Amino acid sequence: MNVIGIKELQTNPGKLSHLLQNNEYMLITRRGEPLGVALPFSHQLMENGLKNWMALKAFQNGDLSLGQLGKVLGKNKHATLELLGELNIPFADYDLQEDLQTLDELFAA
Repeated sequence: MNVIGIKELQTNPGKLSHLLQNNEYMLITRRGEPLGVALPFSHQLMENGLKNWMALKAFQNGDLSLGQLGKVLGKNKHATLELLGELNIPFADYDLQEDLQTLDELFAA
């Protein structure tokens, strides 16, 4: 999660604009204490509600597991995966090239 202090926000408002344009959200703090959250406007936010939208973003950022996301959404694993598919949100971060390289290294030894 991106965090910015209120003083830094006052001197560098472009940082907030940049994150919102990149569909990121930001926690705004004062003296280290949470003050508010800045969210980009999106159709997903309007359709799924704030709580669900934040949970989906946290999942995308790796801050929530699939099981944790399901609990927040009140869905079982199957229904959660189905929703992620409908929203075109990948549920696995998989790098095929990395696995192929590992296999090459194993067989080269």
